[in-house]
Amino acid sequence: MPFQYSVEFRRSVCERMLAGESVTALAVELKVGSGTLYRWRRQALIDVGRLRGPKSYEADPLAQARRRIKDLEAELKLVRAASALFDEEEPPNPKGGSRLFEV
Repeated sequence: MPFQYSVEFRRSVCERMLAGESVTALAVELKVGSGTLYRWRRQALIDVGRLRGPKSYEADPLAQARRRIKDLEAELKLVRAASALFDEEEPPNPKGGSRLFEV
């Protein structure tokens, strides 16, 4: 599982980058990967309106919807498999009993 930074830490780093500090200097100082900082800066620029793209608060519901769709598709797959099993079975005899042995 990837490491997750706190929201406050990320916000303060983004403010520093938007103020003009270099990404490489911050990466060395904070011991955070430069690729991570570049992604954060890009998203911060989108959030303040300097770049086009989905804002961070808009992307979260979209990710939730995609997860929900994935879960529903997996559930549908299970239901179809169960339905196929029941279709192959012999229908139960309505006059048959639940006894194991005939008396």
